[in-house]
Amino acid sequence: MESMIIDRKILPEPIFSCVHFEKIKMFEENGNIILAPVERKPDVNDLFGMFNDGKLSSENFIKQKGLEKEMEN
Repeated sequence: MESMIIDRKILPEPIFSCVHFEKIKMFEENGNIILAPVERKPDVNDLFGMFNDGKLSSENFIKQKGLEKEMEN
């Protein structure tokens, strides 16, 4: 069996709930089927922003700080 990358959503619920990675590498080793997590490589968008939780972009943070500074004056 060749190794393949599968999406965790296609797994049955008991296995799905134990797996926390989105992509899983499935392969056979010594007659056993192995499910191994595939770590996602950092995206350029992940590298920008101080607290990148998707709620506040770097540009919006700078705009917000500029508005706060104007209000202080």
